[in-house]
Amino acid sequence: MSIKIFSIATLCAGITMWGLAGVWHEVITVSFYTREVAAEHEGIGIIFIAYLILAALMVYLYTIINNGNGRLGEGLKFGAVIGLLWVFPHELAMAGAHGESISYVFKNAAWHVVEQGFGGIVIAFVYGRSNSLNRKSQCS
Repeated sequence: MSIKIFSIATLCAGITMWGLAGVWHEVITVSFYTREVAAEHEGIGIIFIAYLILAALMVYLYTIINNGNGRLGEGLKFGAVIGLLWVFPHELAMAGAHGESISYVFKNAAWHVVEQGFGGIVIAFVYGRSNSLNRKSQCS
């Protein structure tokens, strides 16, 4: 695994997921999240760092699990599973600890399946593109 490709995939996936999160939470469904959990997403820089860490972990796992083959469908499935693993248990614990609604837990988990699914697609695209460029340079 090349550090350059790892870094590009991490940055691209992190920005994609962070951007999707911002549009979803702060534009499209802002009233839902405010009503359901009184969420105020004020730490935008910390949130960005969290998404970069998540993306780096996803890239690392992707290269182990999928051998970096670059299939977009595999990237989507991989990201969707990560979305469930990352959010669902935590949200369920928060529902128990803070009395959040169980329906919110499932709605938010469903969103993260989509959000991290897109992150997985981006990772697969970067690795697929990298692999195809490597194969072309080897043939020359």
